[in-house]
Amino acid sequence: MTAGCQIQCEAIIVRAKNTLVTPKLLHPFRRVIFTLACLLLSAVQAVAQEADFRYVVQLGDNPWNITERYLKSINYWPRIQAYNQITSPTTIAPGTVLRIPVAWMRGESVSARVTDVRGQVTAEQHGEITLLARGMSVAPGALIRTGADSSFTLSYPDGGRTLVGANAEVRLETLQKLNASGAQQVELELRRGEVDSAVRPSRESGGRFLIRTPAAVAAVRGTDFRAAAEPNRMRVETLDGEVSLGTRLGQTRLPAGAGSITVRNQRPEPASSLLPAPDLGGLPTLVERLPFELAIPPVEGAHRYRSQIAPDDGFSVLSSDLTLEMAAALGDATLPDGEYVLRVRAIDARGLEGRDAEHRLVVDARPEPPFPTAPADDAVASDEFVRFAWASVPGATAYHFELASDVQFAAPLIAAADPSEASYRLGMALEAGTYYWRIAVTTVDEGRGPFSDPQRFRRLEAGPEPEAAELGKGSLQLRWRDNPLATGYSVQISESEDFESLYQELELAEARFEIDTPPPGKYHVRIRHVEADGEVGPWGRPQSVEVPYNHWRALLILLPLLLL
Repeated sequence: MTAGCQIQCEAIIVRAKNTLVTPKLLHPFRRVIFTLACLLLSAVQAVAQEADFRYVVQLGDNPWNITERYLKSINYWPRIQAYNQITSPTTIAPGTVLRIPVAWMRGESVSARVTDVRGQVTAEQHGEITLLARGMSVAPGALIRTGADSSFTLSYPDGGRTLVGANAEVRLETLQKLNASGAQQVELELRRGEVDSAVRPSRESGGRFLIRTPAAVAAVRGTDFRAAAEPNRMRVETLDGEVSLGTRLGQTRLPAGAGSITVRNQRPEPASSLLPAPDLGGLPTLVERLPFELAIPPVEGAHRYRSQIAPDDGFSVLSSDLTLEMAAALGDATLPDGEYVLRVRAIDARGLEGRDAEHRLVVDARPEPPFPTAPADDAVASDEFVRFAWASVPGATAYHFELASDVQFAAPLIAAADPSEASYRLGMALEAGTYYWRIAVTTVDEGRGPFSDPQRFRRLEAGPEPEAAELGKGSLQLRWRDNPLATGYSVQISESEDFESLYQELELAEARFEIDTPPPGKYHVRIRHVEADGEVGPWGRPQSVEVPYNHWRALLILLPLLLL
């Protein structure tokens, strides 16, 4: 055992009510015990010294004035002497490096600053509750709570920051700057909720960053990591650097790309790899409909996906924070128009959240398009000149109507410029086929908005033209070409060309009909198909039928009168 270690072991300092007691020389048997204690102390000290502050002795320094300048109390000077095995405290050579445990050092309390805030965030201190706003200072001791859909970022003097999510409760226990090194020390008590911290590497020794939860403690010195206080457990994911996650039963080191979960009163689970970032390369850069759900390639091992949206890549607040079991990127319906950064990560079966993938996008969803009413999606338009209608928008100055035969609207058949009414009727008959229509609106306050989702409708084949009518004895027969896709036919017979007044209306299963001969005169007949789903097509071209007068019968009626 070295002389210095012997002195250290024999000069055990016991602090009791600020009184220091130095034991006298010990019995040889006790000296053996102290030798073993010294070896143990040396082993513990070797680990502890990794986090010690290194002080370079200047001319005129001694344990007393060093303690007076940098330590919590003058009573610490014997500890400095024993800890560094100083045998001659009055003649310490300049340039000597002394190690000082950070826990002994004196610091100056400083404040954090709210750099951004969204929603309702309050700080409680000294019995007073304050609604936090951007630019406000937060002193140590403040208990901060965030509401639903709320978030804020707390920035520290060294440039580090912590993003606090919704429904969280966190206390800023300690924020100080060490007098000797200028290093920053931060301690947060996370009672519930989630935080995302970027901790600056300390250029000076003595810096530390701790997050305490009811289940465990996470300690870092320079890293990016996420921490969550959940009921009876703590979840930590390291994105860069390293995190030490510990309880009184043990600790786990989490390198970059690893995470762990600690259950209360248990050892932390071993580190496990985080899921890789999803592929967002196929997502659009423009979003015109809210809320949105954009499919992404699934990540192997993922059980859920979390989407967060922020107005800038610093993610100082969250404009949207949603989770879904499907492999998709999500956006909230309340997102205002603007530029955003989307980040998505996969979540494994235990709840560990993986690495982030980011994607820039623009939301341009206002004013929202009018609600299309007719023809409804997947409807059949039977009118010859189709009429389109949509819900009226208060404050609308113009509507924008488009009709196309393809869902991409690559070559619109009609692009009506600024119809002023909430409806539009075609001036031409559409051929049989599938069509799509959509509508947008311009308002004074928000300008022109995006188009509605395309509404698909069908135009069925027009009804057949009947063959020449057959007038028999007391009956009128009519036939037409049978349509193999039709399950029936509708027939209208009218004395007027506009079919406003009907003589007879028939629903038939066959491509023919026979009725009693109508009274003499001119009639108009039109036919349309009825499909298997009950939809009916447009009327075919009307056919005129002449029912002649029976002149011989009229002569027989008039003959008696002529003979008088």
